[in-house]
Amino acid sequence: MRKFLNLPIRIKLLSIILFSSGAALILSMISIVIYDSIEYTDLRIRELETQAAVFGQINTAALTFNDPLSAIESLSALKLRQQITAAALYRPDGKLFSTYSRKGIPYQFPPMENTGYHIRNDDIDVFYRIQKNAETIGTIYLHANLNSMSRAVHIIGLLAIVMMASLGFSLWISNKLQHIISTPLLEMSAIANEVVNKKDYALRTKKYNADEIGMLAEAFNQMLSRIQERDENLTAINLSLQKEIDARKQAQASLKKNLQELARSNAELEQFAYVSSHDLQEPLRMIASYSQLIEKRYIDKLDAKGLTFLGYIVEGAKRMQELIDDLLMFSRVGTHGKEMGPLSVKKPIDIAIHNLVRLINETKAQISYLDSLPTIIGDTTQLTQLFQNLIANAIKFSGKNIPRIEINAIKLNDFWEFTVKDYGIGIEQEHFDRIFVIFQRLHGRSEYPGSGIGLAICKKIVERHGGHIWVESVVGTGTTFHFTLREAT
Repeated sequence: MRKFLNLPIRIKLLSIILFSSGAALILSMISIVIYDSIEYTDLRIRELETQAAVFGQINTAALTFNDPLSAIESLSALKLRQQITAAALYRPDGKLFSTYSRKGIPYQFPPMENTGYHIRNDDIDVFYRIQKNAETIGTIYLHANLNSMSRAVHIIGLLAIVMMASLGFSLWISNKLQHIISTPLLEMSAIANEVVNKKDYALRTKKYNADEIGMLAEAFNQMLSRIQERDENLTAINLSLQKEIDARKQAQASLKKNLQELARSNAELEQFAYVSSHDLQEPLRMIASYSQLIEKRYIDKLDAKGLTFLGYIVEGAKRMQELIDDLLMFSRVGTHGKEMGPLSVKKPIDIAIHNLVRLINETKAQISYLDSLPTIIGDTTQLTQLFQNLIANAIKFSGKNIPRIEINAIKLNDFWEFTVKDYGIGIEQEHFDRIFVIFQRLHGRSEYPGSGIGLAICKKIVERHGGHIWVESVVGTGTTFHFTLREAT
């Protein structure tokens, strides 16, 4: 079947026509043979029954006067009937009265039966009761060969000749007419191949007729027209996209260059901040040390105002020292971090709480977190700093209430979202982004001490870990810091 499907359409059409014609002719032949066989058999039966009745009447006198010789002479006339091979006359008691067989061939005559016939294979037996004055005086028997098989073979032969002639005529007609169907389709196929190979959508096929193939050709041409139109539009769009791609490549190259410059500048700034912070520590240490030494040695020579001024110097030096330490820590987040690896978040939380144990005890702060915290990818030292800063802030801004801090975590795809929630003074929404900027403070140092770098350090730590940090807060109710860390796989 697959080989037939791959044949050219011309051969397919010829094959379909010949197969259809052949099938129709074969069915017609079978019908004719069956019909002729039935009609021929009925005709032979009627003829034999008629002959039996005629010969029965002819032999009435022979049976009445018991004249077998006359009966034999009468039956011998059956030799003119080629299909009758045997005949017999029976007495009323069933005994044979006279017999006949073609060319003297011995024949086994059957017992006498009532009027009727029997067909066995290609032979037929006919019985006919001979009556005179409503009295049965004998029975005539005829045996004949129908020769139906030879007749069927003869008819089949004739029909085969007719079939071959019909198929030949169909083949001739098909060869003459098939181009009406195949030519438009072959032309359409050739144009389709040329369109595919040359991408020439301006080609069109010829419409020969207004039949289904003509409608297909028209639809094919319309399709080519639309493809040509879309191809032209796509070409124009591609040109526009190419220009846009070139422009974007230039922009990306410029952006890459700017990013490289920015990275270099940031590295230089971090290095400058580190060097500056490190170099400033020694002069400040000297100022603080000599100020304290003056206070000890010359306390009796200074008046109250002098001591006050000296206290301001010491306090300023200490505050500057704290700022320099925080700035140094901020600059080290991106450059001095340890290699990250899988760790349980419980470890940095426990270390942070241990580092803040004095502050926690003084404020009687209550800190709660899950017993089974997730395992993430991170730097233990920096995550300890992260939780320590957030817990310390929650305690510092608890107001007059006893600090209560809750640490939780929920799964978000490949990350864990952590929350550090307190019930302190809260933050106004307009300051949500400002609090993560270095040296940005919302309160005076007299109210809440600090350098304003803690949350900036938290933001930098979270971003180094590939996460994001943000805040939610209601003034007078509390604050919740959210941040994400990548799950360990």
